[in-house]
Amino acid sequence: MDGAVPHHTGTTIPADDIRLVAFLYAALTLVLAYPLTANPAGSVLSASPDTSLLMWILSWDTHAFTHQPLSMFDANIYHPLRHTLAFAENLIGSALIAAPILWLTDNAVLAMNVVSLLSCALCGLGAYVLARRVGMGHLGATLGGLVFAFSPPRFFRLGQLHLTAVWWLPFGLASLHAYLDGGRRRDLWLFAAFVTLQALSSGHGTVFLALAAMCLVAYRVVLGEPVVFVRRLRDLGVPGALLLLPAALMLLPYRSVQAEVGLKRSLVDWAIDPTSFLASPSHLQGFLLSLLPNAHINENAQAYLFPGYLPLALAAAAVLWRRKKPARHGPLQAPASWARAALVLNLAALSALAISVWLAVTGPIKMRMGTTVLFSARSAWRAWLVFVLFVALRVAFLGRAPFAVRPRLRQWLSACHQWWSARRQNAVTFYGLLTLVSLWLSVGPPIGLWPLVYWLPVLNFIRVPSRFTVLAMLGLAVLAGFGFDRLSARVAPGKRRVLALVLGALLVAEFAAAPLATVPYRVEIPAADRWLDGQPKPFAVAEVPLPDPMNAGATERRHTDYMLHSMAHWQKTVHGYSGIRPALHENLYLQLRNFPDDRSLRDLTDLGVGYVVVHTDLYPPGEWEAVQQRIRLFEAWLQLEHVAGEGRVYSLRRPPASGMKR
Repeated sequence: MDGAVPHHTGTTIPADDIRLVAFLYAALTLVLAYPLTANPAGSVLSASPDTSLLMWILSWDTHAFTHQPLSMFDANIYHPLRHTLAFAENLIGSALIAAPILWLTDNAVLAMNVVSLLSCALCGLGAYVLARRVGMGHLGATLGGLVFAFSPPRFFRLGQLHLTAVWWLPFGLASLHAYLDGGRRRDLWLFAAFVTLQALSSGHGTVFLALAAMCLVAYRVVLGEPVVFVRRLRDLGVPGALLLLPAALMLLPYRSVQAEVGLKRSLVDWAIDPTSFLASPSHLQGFLLSLLPNAHINENAQAYLFPGYLPLALAAAAVLWRRKKPARHGPLQAPASWARAALVLNLAALSALAISVWLAVTGPIKMRMGTTVLFSARSAWRAWLVFVLFVALRVAFLGRAPFAVRPRLRQWLSACHQWWSARRQNAVTFYGLLTLVSLWLSVGPPIGLWPLVYWLPVLNFIRVPSRFTVLAMLGLAVLAGFGFDRLSARVAPGKRRVLALVLGALLVAEFAAAPLATVPYRVEIPAADRWLDGQPKPFAVAEVPLPDPMNAGATERRHTDYMLHSMAHWQKTVHGYSGIRPALHENLYLQLRNFPDDRSLRDLTDLGVGYVVVHTDLYPPGEWEAVQQRIRLFEAWLQLEHVAGEGRVYSLRRPPASGMKR
């Protein structure tokens, strides 16, 4: 760490510090998430099908905890398929928090919002613990936790519970650092426990943790860390294997779904508009972007991925801030000015060569940010001419800064060895590289890494690669904390606290977007669906009407509404919404548009559906009368069992062939 900041790796974090920062992050959540924090029981950030899906998942998990814990993944949607919880994130870890709220209040909106809001404080606390573990002081770690908890790329995913529930990620990395530094088995067991907890809370978070852990181990090995695989395996032992077992078992239903239903990702719509990396709904960024009236960055953004100016500045300080070292003189060293000029020419020549080869192989290059062209190169011969020019200039410098390739190579290798040894435990270097790798996975063409790696087993879980910016924000948070430590290393303690307070206030001001846009929301379950809860079980149910399948938004919303209806009885339903939709149900939903007719009734009875709930108020004006006439034609199939308000419940049975009216 260049000696600028004291190294605290392995020290015990005082409990008072933990309580203090936890209270700080919780208080900031109340402010920055307002007015969601003022009405968490009756409002949501977005009344979308995804929001309804998340509420249903938390409610299903809570129901399964007490009714079918050993077959939790056999959820009640997409009847008659199995393992349907594995069609999306399972959120079991988040449901452990939501369950007491659901048992006490039966309010799925409140349960989901509490988990989402709590994720801010827990992510901040996890980043703080990680920062302290890798050598940061209390104040720098507090700022780093603030960055991870509230920076836009993570904070404004509050409505995406599967992406915001990544708080075990920093805790897991902190434990892995502790094990690699100290070799204690207990730390490796803690890492295994955090892997499982993250796997239960967020599949995306598990991918982030697995990627970061593999990068950390690879980084240490490349820089000389002994592999000692047998010892690592022995340290994990039976306790570690048992701690990892739930995560391993959870992979089985996902593997089954992948094989049977085709749950896997492709390169369709993977790229993201580059303007998203400048987009943020914060008041400060909104004001600054308003000064560029033709950019339309926030309006066109597909996600809010701009981390903020101050986090970037602090991270840059961590990477670039160095103590001045005395100049060394030797037979191979030219005066500093000539050496720097020679280095610039070397890099310029290599860059021109790379561009020349790229143009010759792939054709013209044009990089845009919205409508602004950042870089353009069309003619390969011009690039070759620039390359030759740089080479000629470099040759002219040989008298002042000679190549001396062989001696310089030995000197460079020696310097690399010293650099490797010094940076094996250097968190700034590692988290700088981790941030770059995560961003590389996030960006689109022509430089995006995703097309080369998306097929890998772990990474194939991710549908949108720009979500790797969440992992990048953890790396940036660590760098920002170290940046503060390095900038304030020679500042008196009292002034350091004042500086930290000022920077913390500026970070909060930069991140602030309150009041957030919220929508009033309640889960309304019709009386007809509640009546079904009193009928003999088990049974399967279908509900109509369904919208035109060409209207994808309305169709998805209707299916998630019917999923929420099923919470009244938790019996099987043919309806479902998730990351995939089976072909069986695509065809069934098309048939249900014509309910009742011979084909739809036969399909339902073939699937073992016992009840059909008809919501007369959901039909377009005038259509219910026509449906009612068709129901009379199929009285042998449909028996009216219950009427409640605008809902009608029909039992369904297949009549003898001669008993059907036509």
